[in-house]
Amino acid sequence: MSALTEYQIGERVFVWTFGNDAIQTAYGTNCAAVVGTDSVVLIDPLMAPAHARQVEVALRAHTAAPVRAVVLTHHHTDHTLGAALFARQGAAVIAHHACRERILAEHPALIAERQARPELADLFADAEVVAPLVTFEQTLTVHPGGLEVEVWHPGWVHTPGDAFVYVPAERVAIAGDLLFNGYHYNYEHARLDQLRRGLDALRALDADVFVPGHGPVAGPEVIDLQAAYHDAVEAVVRDGLAAGWTDQGIVEALRTRFPGYRLDVVLPTVVARLRAHLAR
Repeated sequence: MSALTEYQIGERVFVWTFGNDAIQTAYGTNCAAVVGTDSVVLIDPLMAPAHARQVEVALRAHTAAPVRAVVLTHHHTDHTLGAALFARQGAAVIAHHACRERILAEHPALIAERQARPELADLFADAEVVAPLVTFEQTLTVHPGGLEVEVWHPGWVHTPGDAFVYVPAERVAIAGDLLFNGYHYNYEHARLDQLRRGLDALRALDADVFVPGHGPVAGPEVIDLQAAYHDAVEAVVRDGLAAGWTDQGIVEALRTRFPGYRLDVVLPTVVARLRAHLAR
């Protein structure tokens, strides 16, 4: 398995990622920790307990405080299945109620399918469905010693159960998949008419640092970059459809428009979702 890369943001926020964009590296998802004096809040503990064990080793280089809460920003498995490790240790898993519903509906089959694939069986051997213990409707606050960690639901943007995390004392926002940076956006479960709503919610924060769901940590400019990406993708798909291109032709145009972007495995879904959206 690849090694984690660590980024420290301020004094009490850490981010870990495997990078890359393969399933074995959790598609490059970012995991974050907010370290209080007596406990830790972990956000999006990656795609498998095997990944989460590496996160735990990295965390222990900075604190012996227990992980008391695990916040999930949405139900996609690259952000969630690592929660099983910390739930077994007694951490409370927290998510929007719609995230919990999607986990219960979708994860059993996804885990079984991956455990049946020889190339993934070891990675997902001890994966299991972890239904969040605590759910919320609009917002809640977690209090690891000396800090406030705010969890907000911006509405259905990327998925029905989206959440982002804000740490006022550190001026840090952990955006989940409201933001991708250098990665193609996964529109699979997104409401395409609400994408700007999520970005506006992030803009309203008094934050200097934003942790995207995938890609490098950045400043507030990443919000405008994400908005520009959405506009450009829609324009490429619209122009391609008007010109009579095939879906594969539009996929290639998107690769050309965004050279070096990772996660291009999602591009066929991007085209299909935009095609349906523009046909309304």
